[in-house]
Amino acid sequence: MSRPVTRFLVVGALAALFLCAVTALVVAPGISSRPAFRAANYRAALENANREDRRVSDHDATSSSSEDTFTTRGQEADRDPDNNPAVEQAVNRAYPLTQIPIAYTQAAATTFNKLKSNSGNHNALNWYLLGPTYAIQPGILSFNGTQYIASGRVTVMAIAPTCSPNQCRLWVGAAGGGVWRTDNALAGSPTWVFLANGITSNAIGVLYVDPNDSSGNTIYAGTGEPNASADSESGTGIFKSTDGGNTWSVLPGSVSSSLTFYGRAIGSIVTKPGSPNTIYVGVDRAIRGVTSVNGGATSNPPPPVAALGLYVSTDGGNTFNFLWNGNGTVRGVNQVALDPTNSSTLYAAAFQQGIWRSTDAGTTWTQIFAPQSPGAPSFTDRSEFAVTTLSNGKTRMYVGDGAVGAAGGATTFSQVFRSDDVTAASPAFVGLTDPTNGNPGYATFDYCEGQCWYDNAIATPAGYPDQVFVLGSYAYSEIGLRSNGRAVVRSTTAGDPDPANNNRTFTDLTWDAETSPQELHPDMHAIVFDPNNPNIVFMGSDGGVVRTDGTFVDTSSQCDSRPIGTASMATCHRLLSAVPGKLYNINKNLSTLQFQSVSINPLNPTGEIMGGTQDNGTWHYVGSSRTWYQTIYGDGGQSGFDPAAQGVMFNEFTRSATDSNFRDGLQTAWVVVSGPLANSGEAAPFYSAILQDPVVSGTRFFGMNHVWRTLDNGGNQAYLEANCPEFTTSFAQPNCGDWVPLGTTPLSDPAFGSRAGGAVIAVARTSSDSSTLWAATNPGRVFISHNANATPEGSVSFTRIDGLSAASPGRFVSGIYVDPANSNHAWISYSGYNFATPTTPGHVFDVLYDPVAGTATWTNIDPTNGISGGGDLPVTSLVRDDKTGDLYAATDFGVARLPAGTTTWEVPTGLPIVEVAGLSISSSGRRLYAATHGRSVWALALP
Repeated sequence: MSRPVTRFLVVGALAALFLCAVTALVVAPGISSRPAFRAANYRAALENANREDRRVSDHDATSSSSEDTFTTRGQEADRDPDNNPAVEQAVNRAYPLTQIPIAYTQAAATTFNKLKSNSGNHNALNWYLLGPTYAIQPGILSFNGTQYIASGRVTVMAIAPTCSPNQCRLWVGAAGGGVWRTDNALAGSPTWVFLANGITSNAIGVLYVDPNDSSGNTIYAGTGEPNASADSESGTGIFKSTDGGNTWSVLPGSVSSSLTFYGRAIGSIVTKPGSPNTIYVGVDRAIRGVTSVNGGATSNPPPPVAALGLYVSTDGGNTFNFLWNGNGTVRGVNQVALDPTNSSTLYAAAFQQGIWRSTDAGTTWTQIFAPQSPGAPSFTDRSEFAVTTLSNGKTRMYVGDGAVGAAGGATTFSQVFRSDDVTAASPAFVGLTDPTNGNPGYATFDYCEGQCWYDNAIATPAGYPDQVFVLGSYAYSEIGLRSNGRAVVRSTTAGDPDPANNNRTFTDLTWDAETSPQELHPDMHAIVFDPNNPNIVFMGSDGGVVRTDGTFVDTSSQCDSRPIGTASMATCHRLLSAVPGKLYNINKNLSTLQFQSVSINPLNPTGEIMGGTQDNGTWHYVGSSRTWYQTIYGDGGQSGFDPAAQGVMFNEFTRSATDSNFRDGLQTAWVVVSGPLANSGEAAPFYSAILQDPVVSGTRFFGMNHVWRTLDNGGNQAYLEANCPEFTTSFAQPNCGDWVPLGTTPLSDPAFGSRAGGAVIAVARTSSDSSTLWAATNPGRVFISHNANATPEGSVSFTRIDGLSAASPGRFVSGIYVDPANSNHAWISYSGYNFATPTTPGHVFDVLYDPVAGTATWTNIDPTNGISGGGDLPVTSLVRDDKTGDLYAATDFGVARLPAGTTTWEVPTGLPIVEVAGLSISSSGRRLYAATHGRSVWALALP
C-alpha cells in the first residue's frame, strides 16, 4: 500500500557520502549509528497531485521541537481511497463506459486459456523466474539501520492446529502472489512452496482452516483482496483443499451462472462447528486489471456478480444464498465470526456500517457497534473485531475502528474498544484509546492513521482473553522518539492500565531487543499465533512475514536519551517495556513482490535491470542469482538508465515525484529532480509515463498534461547532489530539477478536439531517430512529434493522428512500440474491452503515419483470429522483438506472442497465471522481462 514518503531528520553527518547538505538527525540509542532513511512508503489510494509538507504535533507542550519535525510526500486534503488511483483505474479499463459486465472479464480469462491450450509446448520459449527470491533492503533504507529481507504484500495467513516445534505448517496468502506454504514455520529460514494446483487467481483475500477437521488439512482460499486499495485485485471465487493445499477445487456456488463471486473480493470465511457444510462468506469490492501506469479496471460490475454483503451455504459451497446486505454498505462485509459459545449468533462488520449481530443465524440483524467517524459515517470507516470467551462464560469483543474522515470535513482518529459481554441486549463498549500523549491509553491512538480501510486488524489468541494485538500502519513521526513506530502493539491486560508496570496498556512490537534490531515493515494486515504458545506470533504486512521468538524484553532504558518531552517519555517507557526479544524475518524465497515495471540498462542488457514495486521501492538487479537490492524506498513506478553514461539512472515514486542517481544506484546518492513537475499544477497518472531517450544521453521525457523534457537527467549533477538529496529534500523543491513542457498546448486540452482530458500516459521513441516522439493520453488520443529534440521547448509541435482513422479505438492506450526502421510506424496496444467501443474493436494495432499526405492507417492485427481469439482480451503492455519481428502482449493472465508473419498468437510456457503490468525487451540482449503483480520478475530468452 503506498504511503506518503516521510523523511526523518536523524543525527549524523553524511559528508563522507557527499551529501553534505543533510540536516542534523536523531538516532535512537542502541540503534546502529548508520542514518536510517526508510521513507515511509507512499499511500497508493490516498495520493493526488496536491501534496505538501506538514508538521505533526507532539501532543506534548514540553517536548523539544526536534521531536516532531519531518517532511512527507503524498499528504492530501481529501484522503479518500477512491480518490484518483482507484477511480483512475476503473475509468481507464471501462472507458468510455463506467462498468463492464463480469461476463467479459470471464471471457477474457477463457480466451487466454484457449490461447494457452492451443499453443502446445514451446520448449525454445520458456519463462524463468529472475526474482528476487532474496530481496535485500539495505540498512541505510530501513528505519533503524538494520537490513531487511522483503517479500510482497501479505493479506492473510493461516496456521495448522497441529503445529509443533518440529513441524509447523503455515499458509500465507499474498495480494497478487497466490498461496504459499511452509511446513517448518518455526525454523530460522523456512522452506516455502507455491501452491497453484487448481486456484485460478493469485489475489488472495482469505485463508481459513476448517476447525471441523482436526488434522488441519481442510482449508479454504477466498480469492480477491478486500483491502480497498487501488490495486486490490478481484478474484475468481472460493477454492477448497482437503490435502493441506496440494490440490484445490472451486466451490461451484461461488462461480455459478446466476450468482458469482468472480470479480469480487472475499473478506471473510467461517464454517459452523459440527456442521462443516454451513459456510458464511463476506463479499467485498475489488479491482480488475493494472498496467505500469495504472491503466485500471472495473471495480463494481453488475449482476450476476454477487451483491456486496454476507452469504451462506448449507451444502458445502454448492450453492450460496444472500443473507445480509451489510445495511447498505458500499464496500462490503469485511469480517464475519461466530460466537464461541453459541454458533447461532453471528457477528459481522461492514465498511461504513460498524459491527452487527444476529442471534438467529443471520435472519435478522442489530447494530451493536457504530462507526466512529463523526457525522455521516465515512465509507472509508472500517471496523475489525476479535471475539473470545471469558472465564465467566461471557463473550468478550475487541474492536479496532477508524476512518479517513466524515461528511462536512470532520476528522477522527483510529481507536480501540472492548466489550466484556457482547451478547448483552445492548453491549457496552469501553474505549481503550486516549488521544493525549503521556496517558496510558495513548498507546493505540491513531494506530492505523488515515487508512484503516487498508491496514487494520485486531486479534486475541485462543484461550488467552486478556492478550490482544492491534495492527495498523506506522506512527512515522514517532520512530526512535516516543515509540518504535507502533506498527503492532500488544496488551496482556485486556488493554487496561497495569499498575504493576507503570500503568502500561500496550507495548510496541515494531522493533526487537537486539543490538541491531529487526523491524516490522509498514502496513500490517495479518496475524496468527502458534497454537501452543501465544507469544510466538506471525505478522504479515506489505513487506512480508516476521515472527516473534516468544520472549519479551524491557528496553525502556533506550527512552532516557531520546530528545523527547515529559509526556513522550512516559509513553516511551510504557511502550518499550515489553518488546520482542527477537524478530525473525522469514521472507527468503517468498517471491511475491508486486512489480509495476522493469527497465533495462542498454549498456548491460542481460546483467542489469531495475524495477519499481508496490510499497517496496525500486529494486536493482546486477546479475546475481535471484538476489536483488533495493536501491530506493517508497512506491516504485517507472525507472530507467541513461543510454551512454554508465551509472546514471532514474526512479519514480508516484505522480510527479521522481529522482535521479549519477552514482550507479548508490542508495545515498539519489537526488530530487521533480520540482518543476510538482509545482506545475498539471495532472499526472498515479504512476506516470517516463522515458529515457534511447540514444541521446541526458534526455528524458515525462508525461503529465504536457510532455515534459530535461536534457541533462534533471539538472546539474553537482548542484543537485549539494542541494537536493532525496533523504532531506521535498519532492516539490522548486529548484530541484529543470524540466520544461514541450509545445504550447497540453495534449489533453480540448483545443485538440475530441477525447479531451486525462493526461499523457505513454511516451515512446526509437533509437534510430532522435527527433520523433510518440505520445498518448488516457482517453485514446495519439500524437506524433517530429521535432521533439528542438529548442526552445515551446517550438516542439505535436500532430494528433488517432482522429485520422475511423478504426482508432477511444480506449486506454497501454503501450506504444516504435519501429526502428521507420519512426512513423508503431504498434499500439489498448486496454479496455471491445464491448465498450463496438464500432472500433481491437487490442493491438499496426499504425502507419504519412507526414506528407497527412494520413494515418490503423490496421487491427487483433481480428477474430487474433489475440482475442473471438473473445475480448485487454492488453496491458506491448513490445516487439526487432530482430525477429515477433510481438509480445501482456494481459491480466500472462503473456502472449505473435510470431512474425503469422496471425495466430501463442503463449510461451513457464509463466504462472498472473497479472502482468508491464513488459520490457532488449532485442540486442535477447531478453524479454515481465513485471508481474505479485510473482516478481520473470525473464524469457528470445529465440
